[in-house]
Amino acid sequence: MRRNHPLITVVGGANIDIVGIPDGSFVSRDSNPGAVRTSAGGVGRNVAETLALLGAEVRFVTAFGDDEESDRLIARCEDAGMDCTYSVRAEGVPGSRYLAVMDSGGDLAAAVNDMRALAALTPDRVDAAAFEEADAVVLDTNLQPSTIVRAAQLAGGAPLVLDPVSTVKAAAARPVLGRLTAIKANLREAEALSGAAGAEGSALGLVEAGVSWVFVTGGHDGVWCASADGAFHLPAIPVQVRDATGAGDAFAAGVAWGVATGAPILETARRALVLSAIALESASTVSPVLTQQTVDERMEGLGL
Repeated sequence: MRRNHPLITVVGGANIDIVGIPDGSFVSRDSNPGAVRTSAGGVGRNVAETLALLGAEVRFVTAFGDDEESDRLIARCEDAGMDCTYSVRAEGVPGSRYLAVMDSGGDLAAAVNDMRALAALTPDRVDAAAFEEADAVVLDTNLQPSTIVRAAQLAGGAPLVLDPVSTVKAAAARPVLGRLTAIKANLREAEALSGAAGAEGSALGLVEAGVSWVFVTGGHDGVWCASADGAFHLPAIPVQVRDATGAGDAFAAGVAWGVATGAPILETARRALVLSAIALESASTVSPVLTQQTVDERMEGLGL
């Protein structure tokens, strides 16, 4: 285990984010004046970039599209410190895109994701070498269920962390729940996977399903954490929200970092909350000011 520079393999989605931010209150079924920004995104990619900024050695496994936009996305990933050697290209398919509209409070109002390119990452195209000596493996459910199962198998004995991505896609996690070291899910995803109601109940339900550590995030309501030792709640860190895009991915990266470095569940949750707060304060999906030092200083300032 590499405490300061863990080796983490991330398998998941990479796409271009197109985000609309209205000037005032969001009005449904109407044209809203505001700003539109484009940036690199995708749950897996965001987690991978955050981990690289923290100092991890990151192998990123995805399927990029077959167009110039995807060429630029690959370059962005490599510039951010990700090893994309084990990623593949989806021939004749455009790169993945995520279209989101935020409300006046910076939270998601509506979104559409086009992840067709990721279908090219079939189980037979996942290279076992990408998982060698990994301190942790991170998966997101943009992947096909069969690819998730294959990646979990190739992870061997490495800790396995999963982000369910959305309520619709969460079902793809079911075949590997009993194999997971940790899962980061929002309330609706956790309820869908556990069959239980409420943040605490669904967190404990996922532990009963075989997940070692569960983190059910609730935005302003903080996070419920659960393990075989029981459940506990941590409040959210008060911040001035600029954009909620990527905050959940930052939390997932904090979970992956904790698992990979052998941190206890409480320290892992606190670090993940700080990473999420830093993401919320940034107009970018992944905060450009993020470093291990900025996280440590924030945690120290908060007495965490």
